[in-house]
Amino acid sequence: MTLLMMGSHNLTELRDAICCISDLQVCGEFSGTPDVAPDFICKDHFKSAFFFFEGVFYNDMRFPECRDISVTTVEWAKSHNFPPFTQAKMEDTLLQDLRLKVGFPYLYCHQGDCEHLVIITDVRSVLLFCHLVSRQETSTSYHQ
Repeated sequence: MTLLMMGSHNLTELRDAICCISDLQVCGEFSGTPDVAPDFICKDHFKSAFFFFEGVFYNDMRFPECRDISVTTVEWAKSHNFPPFTQAKMEDTLLQDLRLKVGFPYLYCHQGDCEHLVIITDVRSVLLFCHLVSRQETSTSYHQ
């Protein structure tokens, strides 16, 4: 899956754009009523998720039922003398605020154990492009 995002998007917008078949699974016991459509799917019930970028767990905490599912890993790393990890909220973090490596595999985890690799393949600066176009226009009108 390829997604086009802007620096002004926050991580929850990236998360919501990721489509996973596990999110569409029906959870619960329906053998007694197989013809009745379920009221919700897994994505509606298990809302916790995180991205792991450069030593930081970005947790989705938008809803009251969200849990910090990175805490187990953070505590395990602490107890085994790994360098400390930090945590932040996904909804408070813009893509432009991240320091990422192009082509490096990062982690997206949801529903507790469904893991996906996230690889940033391209970064473009719109400001630089606008600045260059603006300079060209200024230069063109200056020479007229």
